[in-house]
Amino acid sequence: MLLPPSTSSRAELLTALLLELMEILRDRQGDTWSAIVRIANGKSATIAIDDTRIFVQAEGEMDLQLAISAADPTANNSFESTGRALYNIIIGKSTLEKSVASGKIFISANFGDLLKIRSIVTAVLLDTSVEPRLLSLWHRFEQEWLK
Repeated sequence: MLLPPSTSSRAELLTALLLELMEILRDRQGDTWSAIVRIANGKSATIAIDDTRIFVQAEGEMDLQLAISAADPTANNSFESTGRALYNIIIGKSTLEKSVASGKIFISANFGDLLKIRSIVTAVLLDTSVEPRLLSLWHRFEQEWLK
C-alpha cells in the first residue's frame, strides 16, 4: 500500500524495506515464512524506528499481505527501536534479548508472542547466512537508513 503524499521519505523507505523483507521471506517459503504467518496473520502494529512511525496490518494466511500506512499520531507504539540497535542485531553485534533488556528495543507483546518474535528474528538471521537477497537488504538498510 502506498503512503499518503504527506508522509516522509523515511516512512516510504521503511515501508519499502519491510515489504522487500517480506517478499524475500515469502519467496523462500520455508519455516521462517510459516512462523511469520502464524504470528502476524490478523494482527496489526505501530512500528517506530528512530523518528519514523508506520502502521502495519497483516492478513491472509500463507499469502500474507501487509497493508502499511501512516501511524495514528495518538497510537501507542507496538515496537520501538533505533536503526542502529536493529543493525547491531543484524550484524551480530548484539542480540534481541540484550537490546530489549537494555531498553534499546521496546516490544509491546505478551510473553508467548515475545518468544515467537524471538524465534522469527533468529530464523531471519539464520536465513541471512544462505540468502544473498537478505544480505543485500541489510546492506541497503545500512547505506540508506543509517547514513
